[in-house]
This record gives sequence, C-alpha cells and structure tokens, in this order.
Amino acid sequence: MNRRVAAVLVPLLALGLGACTDDPDPKTALAGSTAGIKAGNYTFSVTLPDGTTGKGVVHTPAASIDLTSTSFLLAGADRYVKLTTDPGEANKQLQSLQQLGTGDPKLVDGLQSTVDMLSGKTWMKLDPAKVTAARYTFPADNADVVGVTALLGAATTAKGGDTITGTLTAATKGLFAPVTGSVPYAATLDDKGRLTKLVLDGKWTAEFSGYGAAATPAAPPADQAAEAPDQAYAALNGQETP
Repeated sequence: MNRRVAAVLVPLLALGLGACTDDPDPKTALAGSTAGIKAGNYTFSVTLPDGTTGKGVVHTPAASIDLTSTSFLLAGADRYVKLTTDPGEANKQLQSLQQLGTGDPKLVDGLQSTVDMLSGKTWMKLDPAKVTAARYTFPADNADVVGVTALLGAATTAKGGDTITGTLTAATKGLFAPVTGSVPYAATLDDKGRLTKLVLDGKWTAEFSGYGAAATPAAPPADQAAEAPDQAYAALNGQETP
C-alpha cells in the first residue's frame, strides 16, 4: 500500500472504530427512549390483544390528559368522564312508562337521568373524593399513562439499533399495559432515540408521536357538561346502577 494513502486511511479507520464505541448499548437506548414520555407532552395510540383501541394526549405542563378510549378527560384539576353503555333495564322501564303515560314523575325523571348518563352524549364532571376506581384516580402528573417506562425497564434481553428486540418479564401497572410474565418485544426509536412504537408478543401495540407539540386538552364547553349524578359514581366504582 502506498505509504501516503496508508497514512491517511489508518487515522480514518481509527476514528470510525472510535465512533462505534460511543453508541449506547440497546438497554441504555431503551431507557433513554422514554425521556419524551416522562416529559409529558405527546400523543399516543394503543391496540390491545382483544382488539380494543385507544388514543390520547398527555400534556403535563398544563396538567391535562385526554383519553379518548375511555372518554376520560383530565383538564387541570378537573376530571370529566363520558359513559357509553347499554342502559338495559332502565331504558325498558322508561319506554314502558312513556308508552303508558303513567308513573311517578320522580321515577320517570330518575330513569331518564340514568339513560342519559349512559348515552355518552354529555361530559360528567367528577368529584375526585367520590371516585375509587383506579383508572379514574391517576394523578395529572403521571406522564406515562400507558406504562411503557416500566415495561422497557423490565427488559431482560435487548439487541438492535433503531428497532430493539428482546424479551421482557414484568407485572406492570398502567392504564393500557396489563402485561404479566415473559413476552417478546420490539421497540422502534426515531432518529432522536425517542420511542415511536412498542409491540409486545405481536399482539399489544403502542405508538407515540408529537413529542413537545401535543395540543393542550381543554375542558368541555359548559353546555356539554354537567355534574355527575350518584348513579355515575356507582357505575364508575363497579357497583350496580339503580
């Protein structure tokens, strides 16, 4: 080899080898990939193994979270919820009374209130002191509502670069991360090392975007919200509605 060429090539090769040693190992990259999530300004979507989907916006600087999947909105210190479910027996009783044109007005009003509550048409403002269901009591500063930080922190193996694969073993807590046991995962990072997609066992998927640019969730207009009735707390807390 020409000595002049070698004199130039060898230092370049040394620089190239040195650069490789500066790359973070996969586990370090995983840990750093959730920094944007912890900062609490992003959008997300989740698909669960049973086909349930959800999406939302987390904006911790404004103490706001919007979870479309459960129709739950946390705007500052205020919490709102929509319930969309089959009113069942209440609706049947209400229709019967309406057809007959009889019945105690208070009973009719109560049945109508229950049907309306379950229609998903109105936001109900919650009193946090009356809510015991865990899914509606998480704090506004819980930036990682999906629970991916705990998931990735439980990785037992990791390999790869922009897409890191391996196995994790966890019993995690998170609104959308009911994962237990040992499962394979694939975590995709963007060019800034931020998590954009996490797939568990090929069945559970979470995607993240809009880092630093998420829109601030706002409280619903006054004409679209009302104080939650007692029946709403019974439903939220897992009790039978009257």
